[in-house]
Formats: sequence, C-alpha cells, structure tokens
Amino acid sequence: MIRLPDGRKLGCLQIGKVDGFPIFHFHGNGSSRLEVLLLADLAQAAGVRLIGLDRPGIGDSDPAPASGPLQWPADVGAVADQLGIARFAVQGVSAGGAYALACAHVIGARLVGCGLISTICPPELVRQAAPGWMRTVWRIGARHPDLLQVCLRALLPGSPSDQASTEQRLARISAWLAPSDREVLHRPFIKATLVHAMMESRRQGARANRREILTLLRSWDLPLVQIGLRNLFLWHGEQDRLTPIGPARLLARSLPHCRATFYPGEGHFSTLANHAHEIFAAWSTCL
Repeated sequence: MIRLPDGRKLGCLQIGKVDGFPIFHFHGNGSSRLEVLLLADLAQAAGVRLIGLDRPGIGDSDPAPASGPLQWPADVGAVADQLGIARFAVQGVSAGGAYALACAHVIGARLVGCGLISTICPPELVRQAAPGWMRTVWRIGARHPDLLQVCLRALLPGSPSDQASTEQRLARISAWLAPSDREVLHRPFIKATLVHAMMESRRQGARANRREILTLLRSWDLPLVQIGLRNLFLWHGEQDRLTPIGPARLLARSLPHCRATFYPGEGHFSTLANHAHEIFAAWSTCL
C-alpha cells in the first residue's frame, strides 16, 4: 500500500526481481494489480521488477475526484518516488494502454519506455476504423452518457462479485472472443488468475470501472503526434474483438516512434499470454 501526497492510498503489487529493471504495469478495465501475477515467472527470468498498480477506486486504491488518463502520471511518479525508483518504463494492457500513453506524453526523461498491449485506442481512431457496432457504441457514449450509464449499471452491478459469478462472466466473454482467446482462457492458471484479478477489481463495487469506460469514450486530450518517446512499442492481435485491429493500426501510424508488432492469429488475451517472452525481450533493448 502506497500513501500518495494528497493522502490517498494506492494498491501496489511487485513481482519479479527486486533490483531488476522497473516496469509499471497498468491493468485492463475490470481487472486489478493482481493481473501481474500472470507474468511472475517470466518477470523473474527476465530480470524485471514488475509493479502492478490499482487505479483509483479499484482494489486497494482509494477513489480520486478526477481519475482520467491525464491524472494518472502524477500518481505513478509519486509511487516511483516512494519506491526509490529514478527511471522506469510503463506498459498498459487493454484500457491500461490509455494510461500508459498518458505517461508517455506527460512524464519526461524519467520514462525509459512505453508498451501498449492489446490497447484500447483513442475514440477518434475508434470512430474511424472500428467495426460498425463499436463505432455506434462510442458515438452513443459520447453523445448520451446517461443512457450508456444505465446500460453499464445493468452489465456491471454495483455490488462486489463472488468467484462463481465472476467465472460465469468470464465464460460469457470468452464465448464471444476469437478461438485463440478461448484456448488461453481455458488454461487453468490463466483462468484462475484473471478471475481473482476481476474479483479484486470490484471489491469496492463497480463504480470505478463504469466511470473509466465513460471517461475513455470521450476525448483523451492526448496529442499523439507530439508523443516523442523513442522507446514506444505496440503489440496487438489481428483477431482481437474487444479492441479491434483497425484503430490499433491507425494508432501505430499516429505515434512518431512506435514499433508495432501485429499477430495474425492472436486475439485480446492471447497476445500477452503467447508473446510475453517477446515483450520482455523488447524491454531489454531499453536498458
């Protein structure tokens, strides 16, 4: 547990090598800091100090008055200060990618690199290149947030979730995903770890997750072409149905120094599960 300068608590989980290369890991929407447990063995083998952080209102982290992507870099910097970390990298999975990009824009020379894994994309890119159903949802969310809020309350009830209901929710999600994702989500360790990460995400209820979705449907106020970080990586599966490939390709082209890798047979979860070795290998080039 980290105490921030404004008095808030922030949940933190460190795995891997204690004195290794520090990378802050930003979880997806509906997940939590426990997501890093998926990478524990690989982080240790790669000599990486992987640090999972709960965003405001998630898991062990107190809510914050404002908690969009541009507010996040200050929290990350404060955690790094308390952990005695001078320079570090960040990586974001799915919705966590928005927060990693914000760090790439806001944090200066202290940031060594930024990685985007199956990342959500800015709404202007979603509206250009996502499938029709997703473009419609994004437009409704931006123009009629109250209507979307009603839908989100039905999909994400306010009460914490138990293991059985979380397993059922993951099974419903899995049925809609690409074959590579369904295979990954049937692996016992991955399934169990994700279920616990999802349960932890809603320990304080679902309000923070709903609020985050509404926030990410609106403009992030991130000038992509001005993000000059040299070590910026993107890994994305071409069969991803949660964060489709079209906007991800536009995002890669919009970032001046992005090194993008697209996997033809991979989906949303399988990209990280099947290519974590390559992701950690890329970080070694930043040392």
